[in-house]
Amino acid sequence: MPRRFPVAESVAVVLVGTLIVLAFGAESWGWFGGDVYQWLPPLSANRETAWHGWLALPVGLAVATVAYGPRLAETLPWGRLVGLTWVVGVGWGLGLALGRGYQEGIVAPLASEDEYLVDVPRVDGFGDLLRTYTDFILLAVDDQWATHNSGHPPLPLMFYTVLDRVGLGGSEGSGLVTALIGSTVVVAVLVALRAVGDEERARAAAPFLALSPLAIWVWISADGMFAAVAAFGIALLAVSAVAPSGARSAALAIAAGLVLGIGIFLSYGLLLMGPVALGVLVAARRWRPLVPAALAALAVVGVFAALGFWWYEGQQLLVLRYYEGKGFDRPYGYWVWGNLAAVAIALGPAVWAAAGAAIARLRHEGRRAVTAGRSGAGWLATGGALAIVAADVSGLSKSEVERIWLPFLFWLVPLTAWLLPGQRRWWLAVQAVWAVGLCVLFRTTW
Repeated sequence: MPRRFPVAESVAVVLVGTLIVLAFGAESWGWFGGDVYQWLPPLSANRETAWHGWLALPVGLAVATVAYGPRLAETLPWGRLVGLTWVVGVGWGLGLALGRGYQEGIVAPLASEDEYLVDVPRVDGFGDLLRTYTDFILLAVDDQWATHNSGHPPLPLMFYTVLDRVGLGGSEGSGLVTALIGSTVVVAVLVALRAVGDEERARAAAPFLALSPLAIWVWISADGMFAAVAAFGIALLAVSAVAPSGARSAALAIAAGLVLGIGIFLSYGLLLMGPVALGVLVAARRWRPLVPAALAALAVVGVFAALGFWWYEGQQLLVLRYYEGKGFDRPYGYWVWGNLAAVAIALGPAVWAAAGAAIARLRHEGRRAVTAGRSGAGWLATGGALAIVAADVSGLSKSEVERIWLPFLFWLVPLTAWLLPGQRRWWLAVQAVWAVGLCVLFRTTW
């Protein structure tokens, strides 16, 4: 442990650790009627210890990254750093997934009867699918969609149908494609940070992005892919905000709007990327991309509506479907704070400590800390935090948020740049041990 452990980091770790202990114990202590309707609240997981030889891969990558990552993050040319962060992140996530064996880590996650692939054989054509999609959302109707299709717009089912038609169907092929797409989220986060003038903190955060515990859920769910799509929309918006005025800026803003518009047809919850998008514009101090990006996103909504699927109708039916199932049973009084404990577990202790350091810095420097240059990471993290708060208060995400909120959680990882430079290597090691420990001790339920 470092000789100097700042008070802010210590307080943050103690507070968040206490929250996690309370969240794990609440059900057994008889709070909320004694049942919060989850296997191992606040996580959607089972306590099932497992060791596999493949764990040597993430352990080896962690040792190398802790030893050399912080120095390489400072000295490598930017393009090489981004590429290395992605490559290490892929190996890290793959190794954690294989930590329970190839079958359980790669093949099984999308093979569940609740997953998107179940309904792929029902898709004869996209036109008919879009026109009738809302007919099969509610649990009360005959032939309702599988759980994840009922809970999402039609684009994920369309995506997996395309994979099936080109020979990449089945849980193995689809799972690998999904995870590889999801792994690119770290690239988009780094690009966005640099675009808004925060390369220094982007470099500091790169090793933490590569070894993030969030990779566990990227490799076992489609939500990692959703996070990557949303993140690239944010990155395009950031690049458009700092591009010279004119056609290039407008084209990039339109591209950002199209990608973010596509995002809300992957997951209804990606509408909450709005605060992150606003964080980009505040950090860049330029608002001109807002109108073309918004119009482009609305154009995506219009195209889907013209083809037969009205987003708002689907979202309202989802709310009804949610309360037909576990959404009704799970007590809001527990999950409104239990969700935050799950978020903390997924982010890891370094991010807790970093949040304490960032808050202390803000309190100490006041307005100067907000208005000073290189504040992009802070604004984007604020946007991610606001999205989490909005999703939490809505009551439409009671449990399973360690995967559902991946699109928001990745923007909090760059807070690690606020850790003292001399302590970052130590905290990176803590993150790696934490992630491997989660992989060994808990079996996720997807």
